[in-house]
Amino acid sequence: MAVEALRSQLRSGRLVSGEPLTITELAHDLGLSATPVREALSRLAGERLIEDRRGRGYFAPRFDVSDLVELYGLRRLYLAEALIADGAEPPPEPDEPTPPAARLGQVLDWIVARAGNRALFDAYRQVGERLAPSVRIEGKVFSVEDELDAVEESLGDRTRLATTLGDLHEARRLRAADLVRAMRAHANIASL
Repeated sequence: MAVEALRSQLRSGRLVSGEPLTITELAHDLGLSATPVREALSRLAGERLIEDRRGRGYFAPRFDVSDLVELYGLRRLYLAEALIADGAEPPPEPDEPTPPAARLGQVLDWIVARAGNRALFDAYRQVGERLAPSVRIEGKVFSVEDELDAVEESLGDRTRLATTLGDLHEARRLRAADLVRAMRAHANIASL
C-alpha cells in the first residue's frame, strides 16, 4: 500500500522535484507507521524513482536534460523493439472520453504489451514510471493532441508508425531543456 501511494504521489507531482522525503511526515500523511514507509522508500530508490542519498535520507528525483534525453531514447528503443514483434491492429477505443495525453500513454503501452514480451514490457514500464513527471507536463511543450492523431493514423502501417514514434521521441530529446524548465516551474507552483 505504501509503495503504490508514494508511486502515485510521484506521478502526480505531489512530491516536488529535489524535495527531501521525511519518513515520519509521509507516514503521517499516509496513515501508516514509519516501517512500511521506510521499506517503500527503499524499494522506490531501488527502482530509481527516488534518490537515496546515504546519510542524508531520501529525496524526490530531480531531472536534468541528460536524464530526459536518455530516458526518452530508451523508451523509443523499447517501442521500436515491440514493433518488430507486433503492432498490426489498432488498440481498442476507450470506454470513456480520455484526455489526449492519457490516451497517447495508453496507445504506447498497448504497443509494447502487444509484443508479448514480459521482460520488455516490465523494462518499458519502469522507464515510464521514471518519465511520469515529464510526461505529465508534456502538454505545456508539445501539441499532444496532434501527436496522438499522428500515432493513431499510422497504427495500420508498422513502418510509418515506427517513423512517427521516432519523431515523437526525437522531439522530446531535442526539447528536453524545455521539459525540465516546465517541470521545475510546475514544482515551484505545486509547492506554494
